[in-house]
Amino acid sequence: MIKKHHHQDRLHETAEYECKWADELISNGGQYLHSVVGSSPIPAFVIGRDHKVVYWNRALAELSGISAEEVIGTRQHWRAFYSAERPCMADLLVDESPEAILRWYAGKFTKSALIDEAYEATDFFPDLGDGGRWLRFTAAVIRNAKGALVGAVETLEDITEAKQAEAALLKAHEDLESKVRERTRELALANKALQAELRERERAEKALRETTEQLALILKSLPIVSYTCSADKHFKTTFISHTISEMTGYTPQQFIENPFFWQEHIHPDDRERILAELKTVVRKGAYQSEYRFQAADGSYRWFSDSRRLIRTDNRSRNYMVGAWRDITEDRRIRQEGELRLQQMIQSHKLTALGEVVAGVAHEINNPVSFIAYNIPLLEEMWKAIEPVLASDGASHPDWGDKGIRYVEVCVNMKEIIEEFKIAAQRIKRVVSGLKEFARSDESAQKKPVQISEVIQGVLILVGAQIRKTVSRIDRYVDSNLPPIHGHFQKIEQVLANLLINAHQAIPADRKGRIIITARYLKRLKAILIEIEDNGTGMEGDVLDHIFEPFFSTRRDKEGTGLGLSISYGLIKDHQGLIGVLSRPGLGSRFSIFLPVDGQTRIDIRPTMLCIDHDHAFLNELKMNFIDAVGWSPGLEDTPEDIITYLEDYPEVDMVISEIKLPGMDGWELLKRIRERFPLLTVILYSSESAVYGQSGKAALRADLLLKKPFSMLQLKNFIRDVGRQRL
Repeated sequence: MIKKHHHQDRLHETAEYECKWADELISNGGQYLHSVVGSSPIPAFVIGRDHKVVYWNRALAELSGISAEEVIGTRQHWRAFYSAERPCMADLLVDESPEAILRWYAGKFTKSALIDEAYEATDFFPDLGDGGRWLRFTAAVIRNAKGALVGAVETLEDITEAKQAEAALLKAHEDLESKVRERTRELALANKALQAELRERERAEKALRETTEQLALILKSLPIVSYTCSADKHFKTTFISHTISEMTGYTPQQFIENPFFWQEHIHPDDRERILAELKTVVRKGAYQSEYRFQAADGSYRWFSDSRRLIRTDNRSRNYMVGAWRDITEDRRIRQEGELRLQQMIQSHKLTALGEVVAGVAHEINNPVSFIAYNIPLLEEMWKAIEPVLASDGASHPDWGDKGIRYVEVCVNMKEIIEEFKIAAQRIKRVVSGLKEFARSDESAQKKPVQISEVIQGVLILVGAQIRKTVSRIDRYVDSNLPPIHGHFQKIEQVLANLLINAHQAIPADRKGRIIITARYLKRLKAILIEIEDNGTGMEGDVLDHIFEPFFSTRRDKEGTGLGLSISYGLIKDHQGLIGVLSRPGLGSRFSIFLPVDGQTRIDIRPTMLCIDHDHAFLNELKMNFIDAVGWSPGLEDTPEDIITYLEDYPEVDMVISEIKLPGMDGWELLKRIRERFPLLTVILYSSESAVYGQSGKAALRADLLLKKPFSMLQLKNFIRDVGRQRL
């Protein structure tokens, strides 16, 4: 009897221990994952191999207005996005059908750069919310431990906690606690009941492990970084998904073990702002921002950081749940799009001006022709009337009564008629220029044109005129230039106009020089013609309007402001490009790009060449300047290699370089650039102050000298002030 009671006591103690162990497992395992995934601010859902919804989080329920209970176990997840049934991207991944993805999402999707078997897309959903919404969504395949496809996960831009997962975990927890308490009370009744309770507990624990594994798999499959952190001033990371390794090269342990790891790797220019803004999360409850984060290779990546404050009963234990997304490529595309938009606006503006100008020229032409036709008649009439007045009316008393004299009338009338003639001719020239700018006549057939012959011919036409202020005209024209398909006279007209402008820009007291170069650019399949002068140069506000009709800086010298606008139109007729680089006090350089075939459109933009052996710093420059191109020189590179590159890439209008380079010296590079490209902006920098004093040896000054590391904002402000090449 004693043994029997002793055996039952042992069973009772074992049951109590098992209950405590189960409670601890539930609390520390499932509840933890439930907090991370269920609280995620990313709307998401998961479907199984049979296309039925197995997961639908709260963020998506709030976004779509459809609760998880409505769609779990069904194939109706499409209702959240479309008015009629059609497959979502997750369905297409489950079907393993890339052709279907191309058909349903043509032009809207890309493969994820972070996760295999994942796709990203952006689309507008008119039936979602009030008035529709744009959503960026990502779908990824889910595979089990054996590599078999078990489903797919799809996430959207807004990220919130997974309500359905939370409800499922809480319910499983409550059910398990209830059953454990019930089995514990029944333990004293019979050994058979105790065994049943143990079997039930095993089943619940197995279900919990499966749920935990599934949630962990979802976290691993998401193409974003999910994390939790403290809500105090340190924002210490307490959990971070393994995706961080693929995105930055750091391990989750590095974030968790060092409480300042995240702060220390925010870009110095962003750190103070981000930490100050995070203090508002406690008051507002949610936060979203963008900043630069340093990866393991030293480069900086742009992060989109979305987080939400999770409040607990114990205020000191409040924490944050959030997600990071790498938006470096998004920002680059956005900046490039803004640049293209400005170029398109300028092109459309000039095209619209051409249409307006054509109408104005037509309306002015008729009355001007009438005036010009009648001026000779008026002149003949006056010649006939003047002798009559001289013989019969010169002494008439009415001259005195009217307050005028006969001699004054004769003199003034001749001057007025002459001024009429001059003004009419000037108006005719303006109208002719307007027609030339706005013309769309392509009736003249294009023929092969040798640029060397055009340059030679134009110097014969205007050479004597420009030598009034120019003491040197240097020509560097390649002897083997291929012919272009175009109009000889139109190109000649453009070059003549640019040469006259160049000579007019050189003060009389300056030793004037004009350089004419022509070479073939193989990569563009185009001829480049450059006309450079050492005149007064132009300010930025002048360059902004230089190709617009009637804009002139020589209005007092009878300038019509049509020369460059006409030149722009003539080059555009050849599918070419005309650009200008000008520095006040140094001079100007006009560049003409003409495709050899006369048809291929030339697509280039101003570029900044960045030279440094520090790859991380080059990456930072390229991240801050969309038009930056990096050059990491080796021991074999020389200044001549840089000069050759600049000749092959004339769109480069700015060079920024480290002074101490492996195979060359920054001061020597500056000297060579000044000799060949005097108008290029050159910026030098170094982390060693001692190298600054070496500038005196070259008797040259860089446009800007910086101490590394320097503020990118300082560099941006200087570039804005000095101006860029207009193309």
